Amino acid sequence: MGYNLMACWRRQQARYHYRQALNQIRKGNLDAALGSLPCLLKHHPHPANIHLELGKAHWQADHASAALEHFNQAIALDPANVRAYGNRGLLYCQQGQTDQALADWQIALERQPGHSLIHYNRGLLYLRQQHYTSALADFDSAIAANPNLAEAYLHRGYTQEALGHPDAAARDWELALCNDLNLDQARVKLHHAHQAHRDRALSRRLQTELGLKQITVVAQQHDNSLRIEIYRPVGVGINYFTLPDQLRRLLISWQMDDIYSFDLTGQVQDQDVVEWRGHYKLFQGQPCPPARWHQVLLTAFFIFPPLGIPALACAMNLRQAYQRGDYLTAKQASKAVQGLCRAGGIISLTLVTMLVGYWGYQQVYDSPDVSASPAQLLPPRPSALAEADD
Repeated sequence: MGYNLMACWRRQQARYHYRQALNQIRKGNLDAALGSLPCLLKHHPHPANIHLELGKAHWQADHASAALEHFNQAIALDPANVRAYGNRGLLYCQQGQTDQALADWQIALERQPGHSLIHYNRGLLYLRQQHYTSALADFDSAIAANPNLAEAYLHRGYTQEALGHPDAAARDWELALCNDLNLDQARVKLHHAHQAHRDRALSRRLQTELGLKQITVVAQQHDNSLRIEIYRPVGVGINYFTLPDQLRRLLISWQMDDIYSFDLTGQVQDQDVVEWRGHYKLFQGQPCPPARWHQVLLTAFFIFPPLGIPALACAMNLRQAYQRGDYLTAKQASKAVQGLCRAGGIISLTLVTMLVGYWGYQQVYDSPDVSASPAQLLPPRPSALAEADD
């Protein structure tokens, strides 16, 4: 009886020190954990778990051979230990022994098919080996088991991109950010995906509007500039002297306010020789937007000065912006002048209408009503009284 009590007490102590060792590992005190864990092997009820934690601690301390030995012992003591197979497979993968890694992960998934991290790790290996279909299947299984695994969405997006599915890739990167806003890789990839989608749409639109048959147009936006590449097949001609003006008129009509210039490159398909290259300002040769000085002066001095004065300032800055080449600022100033003058006229007309209405109301309701005044009786004349007495 006393022996059983002593063995039970030692097991409890081993469990307690085991939890303490795990806390030391989480805090980064690997030496303390490596010193205390081996002492627990004799009395802990699950020594395979001790070997597993020793393997992970040795791995973190860059002792790969010792880590592998402890994983082997954990599997020998508990052949159904899924975590031991998963960690040993990850160690094999890190050492470049991909066949052993895949074998361990396969055994682990046979015992626990819904293990999200093992599916995720195997998907990463398949992705690195460019086995995209197998990687996609593993990432799908990992997400099905753990829908909040942001890294799985990220790498499934990489896989979809490699398979030529940009829209599906963008959706996965959006889901990755929804689960982890600090995942900068997903944010960068999503930004590039949106930019690529915008560039493809712009290229198709240019291709259609220019009406260049058999000629491929590729457009890319970089900050405030467009890079337009023209690829023509052999035997199909193109007039590069008139094309820049066509592009300029087209882009101005689309009112792309964030574009100031464009670069045009032309070459023959399947050849590296560039036959045309030029840099063009988008608004070169455009007339100065109207300042509407007569409206500005009327608004500032007669119609409604509170809005006419800002309109006057915008009109004065408009010419300066145009002269320094900032056509968009001049155009915005012209729109602001028109809006301020129009608003001043509407406000003045509204005020005049209200005043006229109020004056009319006063005239109608405040004048005396003659028909409603009481009649006044005049006293009789004395002569009339005398005649009455007679």
